[in-house]
Amino acid sequence: MKIIRFHSLALAGLLFTASCTQQPKKEKFNNDTLVKAEVAQPKTRKLDTVKPVSTKTCSQIAYLILTTSPRYQSLTNGLKERIIKNGGTSFYISYEGSPYSKIDSATNYSETYDYSIHENYPDHAPLIASFTFDPAKKQLFEYNVAQDSLMPAAFDKTLLVDLARACE
Repeated sequence: MKIIRFHSLALAGLLFTASCTQQPKKEKFNNDTLVKAEVAQPKTRKLDTVKPVSTKTCSQIAYLILTTSPRYQSLTNGLKERIIKNGGTSFYISYEGSPYSKIDSATNYSETYDYSIHENYPDHAPLIASFTFDPAKKQLFEYNVAQDSLMPAAFDKTLLVDLARACE
């Protein structure tokens, strides 16, 4: 009885192994002839010319408005190298406030998108500049510490179209 079980198991194992390792049938190709196939060009339709909808969120576009602004670029151009020369590691942008603070991980709720730029050193992180983008006024501002006021800053106005789509 034990011998029959052993032989049955061995046979089942061999059949299983053989079925798993079967080689696919090779098709014979005639290497003598070359066939030139023509690919039909797709016809353009109105749907092909429609631009895709942006998948960026309001906060991502507000961030783009900041980082593409001439003022931000002038502040951060070569900044990392200067910080490293002074013993620091880099700089970073702190996301201080947002109308959607729970969704996009801003530190606080604010009716505006608030950012601050800091140098990063082992023992401290001094503030370089603070920016606010006000979606109601559609304007980027830089905070002027000396005058305790917001000063309008230039930015790419074409991003306002993307902002309007994303924040609908």
